[in-house]
Amino acid sequence: MPATLPMTHETDADADATDDPYDLDRPNNWSYAVDDGRVVYENDDATVRVSITEFSRHLQVYWWVDVFTRDDTEETWTKREAGLGDSFRDPEDAAQVAEVLVESVEDGDDFTELPVSTVV
Repeated sequence: MPATLPMTHETDADADATDDPYDLDRPNNWSYAVDDGRVVYENDDATVRVSITEFSRHLQVYWWVDVFTRDDTEETWTKREAGLGDSFRDPEDAAQVAEVLVESVEDGDDFTELPVSTVV
């Protein structure tokens, strides 16, 4: 994941919620960017990213949810094992998981205690 993905919309005031392909119920202090089949949600502190990636395999479409963290002094993102481990066949299921992850960050979880993922 690139260290600097330009965030498309900084706040809901800047964009209609329908611009977000998954219409995530996210706090105003989260921005998002759409990038080549992936939507990345990032907190204002730029320390946590939650992404939803759409991909296909054998004529079936799937969605995958990932969590990335970084210290505010780091440039690179660290992929974390969030215990999700599954792809989703329904984009609404993937969006619901992403919303739970965003809510967890808002509740104080920075995911830095999660193991580092070795899956690229």
